This record gives sequence, structure tokens and C-alpha cells, in this order.
Amino acid sequence: MKNHLETGCAWDTGLLRKFNEDSIFCASFDLKTHNGVMSAGLFAVADGMGGHNAGEVASDLAIRTFHSEVISGLLDLPATPPMEILAEAFKMANSAVFYAAGDRSLQGMGTTLTAALVLNQDMYLAHIGDSRCYIINSRETLHVSSDHSVVQQLVDEGVITPEEARSHPRRNEITRVLGYSADAQPDLLQVKLYAGDNILLCSDGLCGVLEDSKIARTVLESADPQQACAELTAQANLAGGPDNISVIIVRPGNLPSWQAMIAAQTSVRKA
Repeated sequence: MKNHLETGCAWDTGLLRKFNEDSIFCASFDLKTHNGVMSAGLFAVADGMGGHNAGEVASDLAIRTFHSEVISGLLDLPATPPMEILAEAFKMANSAVFYAAGDRSLQGMGTTLTAALVLNQDMYLAHIGDSRCYIINSRETLHVSSDHSVVQQLVDEGVITPEEARSHPRRNEITRVLGYSADAQPDLLQVKLYAGDNILLCSDGLCGVLEDSKIARTVLESADPQQACAELTAQANLAGGPDNISVIIVRPGNLPSWQAMIAAQTSVRKA
């Protein structure tokens, strides 16, 4: 069975930072279980923080631990549900970063982690911090994840607008992060995918610089995900490149159209 996940990724230091403290993981594969073969993929973006090289260590350790735990957990499908696999992998990644930070040279390090597991038509998301996951199609740009940040709280409370949040002096303050405590709780979500959907994961070096409308337009107008990733990285650097830039785009194929699903559900209700 051919894998039907078209993918692209980019990882760039930007123009103002000396080091790249982001880490990414991008892999698509055919997953074979006793229920058959399914198109699968695991994608993750981590934006590290901390003094000296600690941010780089935190994001790398989180990504490495998370992906190895998820791949191991997938061997237990379907006995262990995908969401439980993600939750356990996230717990192990957090522990790895938290206890590594006991080293004095790494004290205070932490990282965001936004990870998507795609199994056929389902996307399972584990998320903490202010890196983002979008679903982009011709109808809408859906911000699937929710930023764990001071400015997002202010937006949710109606104190500031999303536009004001982009330039707010506290826009870099994160309220929840992996590795700062022994018990970091991620948001866990499941989303159905339809024909025309593009999954985009990115660090704030992209979404904090480019507006959602520009990101979506580039994704939809690009011939393939890799071209879109390259274009978005170039645009972020043209806008000043103030931070490290990480972006992953996944374009699933062979999915039902949302119109067909609506029609089918309507037929069932009428019957």
C-alpha cells in the first residue's frame, strides 16, 4: 500500500539568532497491524528556551524521547488508543527534560512541543507552549492548537485583540511549557481530516512574524508542501527573521471530501 502523506519541512536559524534552538521531527510511513495497513505519520516541532545552549538541548531531548516513545507505543495498536500513546510519550519527554535540567549548566531549560500523529483520516495532537498547529484548506484556516501564553489569555479575556497580541510587550511570555515541572499537562485533541486539508506545524519564528492569511495563501498556492515550507521560511526572513524558523506541512491524500461526509450524514438522518 502506498503511503498517501505528502510532506515538507524547513528548519532555519533566522537572521538575528546565533544558534537554532528549535528541533523538528517529520516522518511518514505505512503502519501494519492485524487490522491491515494504514497511512501514518508523526510530526513534531519544539522551540527550546534557556541559557547558553540549554534551549537546543531541551528541544532535541524532547523530540528524541517523544518520537521514540510514540513509535514504540504504535506497536500496541489497537490495544492502546492513539491518544494514550501520545499522552504517555509526552509524559516521558517531559521527565527527560525536567531531570536533565538538574545539571547546573542546563538549569532553567524548557521547550514547547507540538506534535501530530496522523493515522488515515484522524489527526491526534499533543501540544504545550506557543508553537502552533493549523489546518489550512480552501474554506478556512483553523488554528487547532491554543497558545499557552500571557497574550492569549488576554485575548481570551477580551482585554486585547489578536492583532494587538502580535506586538504586545508580553507576547514572549509562555504560561505552560515542557520541562519546567515534573507534571506538565499537554492539550490533547483529535481532528478528522478531509480532502484538501493541509496540516501545518510551526514555531513562533514563523507564526509570530507572518499573519495567518499570508501563511495560508502561501500553502494553498504552492505546488507541494516542500515548496511551501521554503517559501514561508524565505518570507519570515524577508520580514526580519527575528527568531528561529521551523515549519512542517503535511498534505494527506485519498481522504473523503467534507461535502460527501455532510451528504452522507444528512442521508442517515433522513432515513
